[in-house]
Amino acid sequence: MMVVTLYSLFCDDIRLLFFDMNADNNFMIITSIAMACFFIELLFASIGTDGYFISFYFWLDLISTLSLITDIEPIWNLIIGDGTLSKKQKEQEGDTGQLARGSRGARIGTRAGRIVRVIRLIRLVRIIKLYKGYDRL
Repeated sequence: MMVVTLYSLFCDDIRLLFFDMNADNNFMIITSIAMACFFIELLFASIGTDGYFISFYFWLDLISTLSLITDIEPIWNLIIGDGTLSKKQKEQEGDTGQLARGSRGARIGTRAGRIVRVIRLIRLVRIIKLYKGYDRL
């Protein structure tokens, strides 16, 4: 799971830096698989670990797992909308409104991205602590 966690932390940045838009679907499929793996891990940890369900770490893992939705474009577009406006809305809003809305959306996206990265990083630190705990056995 450590490889999947590292993938979820850095895959979107690597995709944007080194790949063109043709690779987006492949990354979305891999991200969907990673999200499913995290949900399965969350389920098994809830069943197999006493006191885990509805604990602090349960909620942390759930939020970090759900944060992968932002990397899966079709699901994210369903949640926030695809950004298309009707003809009447376009006439009423004009260029200034579109620019302001785009700027506001970029700021919100940047803040959300930072928060998601911190949550995912906390998950990675937790996995490393678990790994070090197994070395002592």
